Amino acid sequence: MSAENTKKPVIAITRFKAKPEDSEEVQDRHATLASTVRSAVPGLEEARLGRTEDGTWVGVWRWDSQESLRKAQELAHSLPEAEKAFALASDVTGDTLELLQES
Repeated sequence: MSAENTKKPVIAITRFKAKPEDSEEVQDRHATLASTVRSAVPGLEEARLGRTEDGTWVGVWRWDSQESLRKAQELAHSLPEAEKAFALASDVTGDTLELLQES
């Protein structure tokens, strides 16, 4: 990836399942993880969490660059908050989108 591309904002989308009875705990752990990551790695601009009608949770994190996201992903493997957050998740998938246009 060129240096120019690393400066473009990116969106990291994570989808997962969790037990309905863990709903409040999922939200608490997401907030804690976002706060921890934001303190450790500059560049996290937004961290949102939602749930679709079929019960799939969706985390949408906006980063200022691919480089910031990469640093956070490297760090996440050593964060107890990440381990704790994902302990409630199953069927986890993720995508990263280069943000090309905002209207």
